[in-house]
Amino acid sequence: MRYILLLISIVVLLGSQMVNAQDAVLSDVHLFQTFLRDAPISKSIYGEGGLSYSDFDNASIFTIGLQGGFPINPKIEIGTNWHFLNINPEIGDSESGLSDLTVSGRYLITAENTNISAGAFITLPVGKEEIGQSTFDFGAFGALRHPLNNGMVITGVIGFDFLEIKTADDSDRETSLLVGGGLIYPATDQLHILGEFNLQTEVDFAMLSGGVDYKLKMGSKIRGMLGLGLDDGAPDFMIMGSFLHFFR
Repeated sequence: MRYILLLISIVVLLGSQMVNAQDAVLSDVHLFQTFLRDAPISKSIYGEGGLSYSDFDNASIFTIGLQGGFPINPKIEIGTNWHFLNINPEIGDSESGLSDLTVSGRYLITAENTNISAGAFITLPVGKEEIGQSTFDFGAFGALRHPLNNGMVITGVIGFDFLEIKTADDSDRETSLLVGGGLIYPATDQLHILGEFNLQTEVDFAMLSGGVDYKLKMGSKIRGMLGLGLDDGAPDFMIMGSFLHFFR
């Protein structure tokens, strides 16, 4: 009997250590730019609805959509996102339609102080081709979060995306490298401030962003982000607002 009690005590202790490690990395504060490519595993199902506006040199894009995650167990999480896009070019008519459906999964390798995860994603080509969708992309990534002694958390991600590039007559596949990092600052128990920078080759994307994550009652949050593009493939600026809820 005493061995059973000892075993139960060890399991409880390990579980509490994992929860504390998750809390130390602010696991319920989600990134903006790499929402589906992050390190922590959520303790509950969550969903986010939001909209964004992106301004490019020759067009603007308005997006409204949903994204979220479903934890299978304390080490595995499945995520997805799907959006409706409206593209308004400076020359020509605007186009609207659904995006491709993205499905991702990640596995928590270690939760001791630093969270390190590995994952992969695919896009199902169900979107409208006229707005640049209907492509089958896939990729793999690694992500981490590390808590600092002052309560802040640093984040990082590296990945390889294999993108289907369509032309008028054919399609090709390009390999793109994603490198990013960020910082989460807990201003108060309710308010967190996020800074992120992400760079992606082949598509000439680089963006620096700042965001806020504010916790409401009943497990909900309101979130907002402002992004500044630093390369030709990124918007000159992007503004985003969303409502996130945890289904506990």
